[in-house]
Amino acid sequence: MRATNLIIALAITFALPIALYGEEPVADETPIADPPAALGSPVTSATLAEQRGGDETRILNTILIDGDVTDNTATNVVTGANNIQNGSFDNASGVLSVVQNTGANVLIQSATIVNVQFSDPP
Repeated sequence: MRATNLIIALAITFALPIALYGEEPVADETPIADPPAALGSPVTSATLAEQRGGDETRILNTILIDGDVTDNTATNVVTGANNIQNGSFDNASGVLSVVQNTGANVLIQSATIVNVQFSDPP
């Protein structure tokens, strides 16, 4: 989950400058009043329209995970049970993923794709 959060944070960090820097607003468009100096000048609606996604009706997501556990040895290992008990996810929010393993020499690969669609409220 930490890797997914890191990837999302990096994507947002690097995507913001692309969306926030661009052409100066044209005369018939009113820019946002007093944008924070660190963000630069607002871009025009036309510039945003060129960069906007979401026109596709089909979304294809692929995760390629190719792990390999070979030539490992586990000797005199003790493994046990792991339990998810009542209340384990109380007050949890967001996308949750639980991976459990009680073995030795196991490769656990987990991935999550989250598609978020923003639209005008009804």
